[in-house]
Amino acid sequence: MTALTRYACVGAILAASLGCALLVPTVAAQEPGARLPGILVSEGDGAPVDVAVVSLVDADDTVVWETLSSASGAFSLPLPPAGTYRVRVARIGYDSWTSGPIRIDSAQASGLLRLEIPVRPVPLPEIRVTEQNDCPTTPEERQRAFELYESVLPVLAKVSHTEDLGRLRMRLVRPVREWRRGQFLYRYDTTAVVVPQSLPNASPGHLEAYGYADALNDTLTTFYAPDGDALASPGFLATHCLSTTADDEGNDEAVAGLAFEPRPGREVVDVRGVLWIDTVAAEPRRIEFEYTSLHPFLRRHLEPSLRIHILSRYPDHQRRFISFRRIAVDKELFGGRLRFERIAHGRWLIRKWEIRSPTLLYRGDTVAGRKTVEPVAFPLRHGGEVIEIIPP
Repeated sequence: MTALTRYACVGAILAASLGCALLVPTVAAQEPGARLPGILVSEGDGAPVDVAVVSLVDADDTVVWETLSSASGAFSLPLPPAGTYRVRVARIGYDSWTSGPIRIDSAQASGLLRLEIPVRPVPLPEIRVTEQNDCPTTPEERQRAFELYESVLPVLAKVSHTEDLGRLRMRLVRPVREWRRGQFLYRYDTTAVVVPQSLPNASPGHLEAYGYADALNDTLTTFYAPDGDALASPGFLATHCLSTTADDEGNDEAVAGLAFEPRPGREVVDVRGVLWIDTVAAEPRRIEFEYTSLHPFLRRHLEPSLRIHILSRYPDHQRRFISFRRIAVDKELFGGRLRFERIAHGRWLIRKWEIRSPTLLYRGDTVAGRKTVEPVAFPLRHGGEVIEIIPP
């Protein structure tokens, strides 16, 4: 016989190099829409260096922004926060170099970065080894994705900041845990609240460093979503690979998908999904995502308490006949959906959202006096919708 017993809790609502030899000591600090323009030319003859991957990396050698140079060697990157960076350029078939430090700390607009690149061809088999990229996309595909991404950056940077609009009246749907009949059961509660923003979330820096899930104690966890701040942050590009995809229903040529997934080796709970974009108006419509790397997180933070709970239900002499299987996780069940909406005066907000986060239940079989327990990840739904904007 198979039994499903509810237990555990999920908490509140909800993130190969080729370098250049020329240094530019100081450029402008970050302002909304500010850019870092430049041009790549061959050292000596000044010929344009085209179809090269231009990367801006920080002091930890983490990629902050990337783009491709055009046929004329020109490139343009969003201006990052103040700090020290290096420019790195990758081009298939050529040797690699990295610039010296570039200090970004001025509030004034910067001029064009003219970077003279020592162009030295190398055998292609060697470049395949030294220039291996951790994102499985071609330079052309990456360029298309970067252009699509940058087209909606101004909107994404605004969508999570609604404090000056007043307060938002929200309709929230959230799970409520109750202790009944000797076990924890869940029901869903719908309530109206007044809040300063529609979707509370961790900061982009926190999401980049620690991922999209936090363990508050041995049973309570919080899962986050890739909101506007997260998507527009340099850290999102540094930790995710971008590509493009067609309209999910295939009948709207004005809609394109910006697909994202964690870079290989990302071990924390992260997100993969698609940001659907209106390419005519350069506006985000919605984002659909699922969580990745759930197994290690659940095993570390929820499974120990589940085991203690199960073993406590049996006398000592019976516990040695209990064995535990690997946690069963259907990854397609866990993730979410956010819908963006433009409101008055060119402002944006997250109008509606839904997050499906995991908790642990279990099912067990008893055969010949031996009990086998299989922990099962079960989705709990958290949702919200803005029903009114209350002016300040």
